Amino acid sequence: MKNEQLIKTLIQQGESDQLEFKEVVRKEEIAKSLCAFLNGDGGTVLIGVHVNGEIREIKDADKKAIEVKQYLLGSIIPEAPITVSVESIDEKNIILAKVWNGSKPPYVYDGTIYSRKGIQTEKADRKSVV
Repeated sequence: MKNEQLIKTLIQQGESDQLEFKEVVRKEEIAKSLCAFLNGDGGTVLIGVHVNGEIREIKDADKKAIEVKQYLLGSIIPEAPITVSVESIDEKNIILAKVWNGSKPPYVYDGTIYSRKGIQTEKADRKSVV
């Protein structure tokens, strides 16, 4: 219940330089965002939340959370501590993916360095993140 209230508070605050909403599981998009967060101040991706804050159900959330975590751990270089969990909000399952700022920047996904500018994830260069 405590996590539910914290997540609702996050959703009410809206997207920011450390928070992004994804309506559906798109591993590539999640990886880009988390890579950008690792190269910055850390951040959270809430999967199953529309950009307007509406909660959408993620079907088979436990299975998808495992798949997302395995994908992230195998595709972001260097290896980074990534937390992926299933959370229940108003009896709907969403996935929470979180990282802290990385200790070994630059972090790279699919051969590209990403950074966060406001609510946008952008391609970056090594100089801008180290």
